[in-house]
Amino acid sequence: IYKKISELSTLCGGEIPFIIFSSTGKPYSFGHPSIESIAKHISNASQRLNDTTDAPVETYCKIRISLLVQDFNEVKDQLDVIKEKQKAIALGQ
Repeated sequence: IYKKISELSTLCGGEIPFIIFSSTGKPYSFGHPSIESIAKHISNASQRLNDTTDAPVETYCKIRISLLVQDFNEVKDQLDVIKEKQKAIALGQ
């Protein structure tokens, strides 16, 4: 379970707390980056939830949009080259 939680937090870049109790009541915990930092983050009542969740989403959206604009520009440049070649062929005939 710990390995899967670690992989999940790495893949999504999220903070994940995980606490499990044994049958004798002994707690085992895992947190990424640490259980203490997540507990402090959660207990900070002055910080709105949206402040903590929107930033990563906005960052992802900005990066994704930037990549899509880059792809669009590359395709547009290729289309311009094709149009120029077609124009040259049409003029040569």
